[in-house]
Amino acid sequence: MRMTNIFANNSLLEPLMMKDQVAGLIKEAMMSGQLQAGERIVELRVAKQLGVGTTCVREALFELEKQGFVARIPNKGAYVTEFSKEDTEQIYRVRIALEGLAAELAQANTTPTELQEMQRCVDEMKEAAHAGDLDSFFENDLRFHREMWALSRNRVLVKLLESLVTPLFAFYLMRTRRDVQQLVRGAEKHQRILDAIRTGDPGGSRKVVEETLQI
Repeated sequence: MRMTNIFANNSLLEPLMMKDQVAGLIKEAMMSGQLQAGERIVELRVAKQLGVGTTCVREALFELEKQGFVARIPNKGAYVTEFSKEDTEQIYRVRIALEGLAAELAQANTTPTELQEMQRCVDEMKEAAHAGDLDSFFENDLRFHREMWALSRNRVLVKLLESLVTPLFAFYLMRTRRDVQQLVRGAEKHQRILDAIRTGDPGGSRKVVEETLQI
């Protein structure tokens, strides 16, 4: 097991925002590759390296779990999110079907305010893409999809998509390189989804979502 202090430059934290700071530092370690996909995160070790209590680290890990960056395995602990190629393919097959349904249901519930919010997400994705800002890109990408899921007005569907897609976004954020053109194409796909929802054709919206999510 690795004993190097990967948080050596961050040993003094501000008490008032300690949980958020610890979560941010662990996330940075994941993004930089210091914590690898599938690697166990030992609470006591992180606490010692950062000079904080294990309760603070535990709270930070729970927050990262909500964001999809951490997976908890019963009786084993917390691990950096990891998906195999087979996992990804299987999740995407289910995701495509569910998001297509969400887009179809959302069609009947959109309002100008909600469409404007989704457009804001796309605009910020475009800006982040050109800047090579992965954090902002994926944050707005996920926010766009959550807006669409919410418009379905189907709590079961939203819950299923949240459990499937959020960890996938976190995993891709950790693995994606700052390829500006790839990010720009991703933003353009979301613009097509939004344009399809605006048309008022439920079947058309579903088709566009299913086409743009193909991998």
